[in-house]
Amino acid sequence: MKALDIVIFGGSGDLSLRKLMPALYFLYSQGKLAKGSRVVGLSRARISRDDFRALILEKLALYLGDDYVKTVAQAFCELLDYRDLDISDDQSWGALKDYLGPVGRCGIIYYMAVPPTLFGTVCEQLDRQGLAPDSSRLVVEKPLGEDAQSAEAVNKILSASFREEQIYRIDHYLGKEAVQNILAFRFEDGRVESLWNREHIDNIQITVAETVGVEGRAAFLDRAGILRDMIQNHLMQILCFIAMDAPEKLTANDVRDRKVAVVRALRPVTALTLADHVVRAQYGPGEAMGRPVPGYMQEIRGQEIRDKDIAGTGETFIAVRVCVDNDRWRGVPFYLRTGKRLSGRFARIIVNFRNAEINRVILNIQPDMTIHIDDVLLQDSAHSGRIPDAYEKLLGDVMQGNQSYFVRHDEIIASWEWIDGIRKAWADLEMHSYPAGSMGPDASDGLLAASGHKWYED
Repeated sequence: MKALDIVIFGGSGDLSLRKLMPALYFLYSQGKLAKGSRVVGLSRARISRDDFRALILEKLALYLGDDYVKTVAQAFCELLDYRDLDISDDQSWGALKDYLGPVGRCGIIYYMAVPPTLFGTVCEQLDRQGLAPDSSRLVVEKPLGEDAQSAEAVNKILSASFREEQIYRIDHYLGKEAVQNILAFRFEDGRVESLWNREHIDNIQITVAETVGVEGRAAFLDRAGILRDMIQNHLMQILCFIAMDAPEKLTANDVRDRKVAVVRALRPVTALTLADHVVRAQYGPGEAMGRPVPGYMQEIRGQEIRDKDIAGTGETFIAVRVCVDNDRWRGVPFYLRTGKRLSGRFARIIVNFRNAEINRVILNIQPDMTIHIDDVLLQDSAHSGRIPDAYEKLLGDVMQGNQSYFVRHDEIIASWEWIDGIRKAWADLEMHSYPAGSMGPDASDGLLAASGHKWYED
């Protein structure tokens, strides 16, 4: 096992403190960081290495709860270092190059825990300083871009300094154990896979529900909307795992080839078909988590003075009827639904069968990870001990050079093109409303009722 330098741009930011450092702590505790490895935080703040280590210890104790072991945390912190870096200053980059030492001394992973607006400068400097050898790996967070054109622009920046085989695009849903278990459930048992097609399945429902409102993300969510924030990211990944054909081999590119094939088979939604395939809405006043809450427009009104970009046009709920036009799924509707201020927080897949020996498969992704076939509990993670966080699993894969659960560029562009088609068509689509604390507007139920279906509810 080769020693690694894990270099985090934005090392003192929230993503690093809340997600990356706890993930690396657990990987270290499992012996997955080789002797001589370093975890280097970079940012503009001028703080000492000792102060950085003290900050990480404090946040680990806060975020890990009962999983925090002081002696392990202290040993892990011996791997930590901190360097202040002004990304616009060549001299600052020269100091970083000297610090990292000869290229190839150990493996190197760069994690971009910074906004995409900084990707260009960082990648250009890494390339200019000779810090992007073929063995290096670059980790970036989805979403990348807000449409196909901007996603292409981001990829052009990344690919100018790194090859596709070096780029790891994280969608944290792909690190969830329950999502990864979809493939095991489907492909490890030939009996399940033999029923997994249009001859036996009537419809498939994917729901990701949240009880929170827009919180501190009002400006972004109002501009992007839940279609781009959730469907293009997380629900598209779940859809691909549910609908993909079995890969010939379980190599990263075989898995990702099958996912791309699903996205390319999605029937475009046009202005003529939009009303039969898409429902969008915003939440109004209601009751959520046992207390009265304001509606979306009331919630963002207090932020309009501070942020002129908030226009109140972003959808907080979306339901989409998706058609996958290939031999396996032609004629089987996939219903995708996600929203904020709904009645519960959960992510769930419902597979409704016909002409089969089973009636329904329920795959719960969160808060509990369970699989039911009809009324029989097939799998339950509640008693399986600590479940690794998504970032822990994904960072472990980056360290191993495994891209299976990372999103390839061609899949991102294909999914954006499908999403862009919806957004181009929906200028005149009605914006429905729903009470906070419900499961969305009545029109969402009507979307399914038109085909004789209804949403599954406990």
